[in-house]
Amino acid sequence: MENTGKESIITRSFYLSAAECNAQQEMSLPLLSQKLIDVATEHANILDIGNPSMPSPDMGWVLSRLTIEMSRYPKENTDYSITTWVEDWNRHFSRRAFSISDADGNTLGYARSIWMVLNTSDRSNAGLSGLNFKPEWISDRKCPIPMQEKHVRIEPDGSEPIYRFKYCDIDFYRHVNTVRYIDLLLNQFDMKTYDENIVNRLELSFLHEASYGMEIRIMKQTSVDNSLLHRLYLEKADVSQPILYSRIRFSLRDN
Repeated sequence: MENTGKESIITRSFYLSAAECNAQQEMSLPLLSQKLIDVATEHANILDIGNPSMPSPDMGWVLSRLTIEMSRYPKENTDYSITTWVEDWNRHFSRRAFSISDADGNTLGYARSIWMVLNTSDRSNAGLSGLNFKPEWISDRKCPIPMQEKHVRIEPDGSEPIYRFKYCDIDFYRHVNTVRYIDLLLNQFDMKTYDENIVNRLELSFLHEASYGMEIRIMKQTSVDNSLLHRLYLEKADVSQPILYSRIRFSLRDN
């Protein structure tokens, strides 16, 4: 097999300042999600399959699914690192995994992601066949957290809040940014919930693009078997078009 000189796995280290922390003085999920995206973007660029290397300027990587599972989060004024690798790819999607560690190398959690290449001119899945993807870039490193379960629609009852996407929700592709979705979902729970619990697992499944000015209905359902497990479902308010499905599982804090 040809040696391309590219790294199949990369690790990047960071310092968590107070300005980057949430109210519980630890790394927030929105920040973690952004860092995962940043490290994935850097690795794709190293492999020459990032946005600058796309066969067309109308093509770019976007997330299709994201799963994060954490036992604990980096604390204020500490170092942490993120490692990423490609698990698999096919004509339509690429699967990428991550591990998150503290300064001593202890694993804090893992993440799984599924990526597609968006054709920004017609908003379709452009596929991966045009990328110069090498088989040796697929790592045999394992990600131990389970993949997402099948998403299920939550039926509205008329009491759901309506949210209209604004300017700061929109990103480079002129659709709603992943981090803004996470902000919106986490804001469906009160401060007491986060003082007593951490988000142990977050699942996001992107079903349709949302754009500036779109109004969505936010539906939330607590599991009858586990009060710490919640399903959330976002759909376009006027035509009931699915936008995003999420599952959030909390766990009690140790302290």
